[in-house]
Amino acid sequence: MQPGTQPALLHNAFPEISMIIRKLAFVVLGSLGLMQAASAKECLLSHATYREPRSGAVMQFRPLDNEPAALTTQVFSLAVPHTGISLPADITWTNGKNSFPLGTIRHACTDDDREAGLQDGSGLCRIWDGQVYALTGGGAEQLNSREATPAPKGLLLPEFGAAFAESPDFANANPDGSAWDAFTLTGCSDE
Repeated sequence: MQPGTQPALLHNAFPEISMIIRKLAFVVLGSLGLMQAASAKECLLSHATYREPRSGAVMQFRPLDNEPAALTTQVFSLAVPHTGISLPADITWTNGKNSFPLGTIRHACTDDDREAGLQDGSGLCRIWDGQVYALTGGGAEQLNSREATPAPKGLLLPEFGAAFAESPDFANANPDGSAWDAFTLTGCSDE
């Protein structure tokens, strides 16, 4: 038998098997693509989990349950790496014709925070606040205001990294740590 003739002989000897394998491969690959597309569409921002890769900080969104602010569209917690601390946070929309999403991440106030005027009406203090952007394949876009917003591939919180790295909650547990401003979608909860 000459080199190169064996596959042709195998194909000629078992054409049904070859056809079945091709069809099976087509079905499996097609169903994987459908599962990936379905899971991407099914995850809403209110159930999404995001991770900031440099610090390891994790944002866990949860559905709204009678939140006090009428313009609040999303609530989440931010897990501080190497601690048991979970910081409360939310995204609200400003009033007006050109409203935009404003995110706030808070922690228990220290005396220094109070002196700096960072305490808000909840008795907590701001670690970070600013506009929140959705990261898509085409860049950064304004986050959607609907409660049933599909989870974008990532979130951009401008100047979050510097503010978070300097916060006592993070700095005490991660003395050489740093953080960036971009979070990547890592999961979706069923709750």
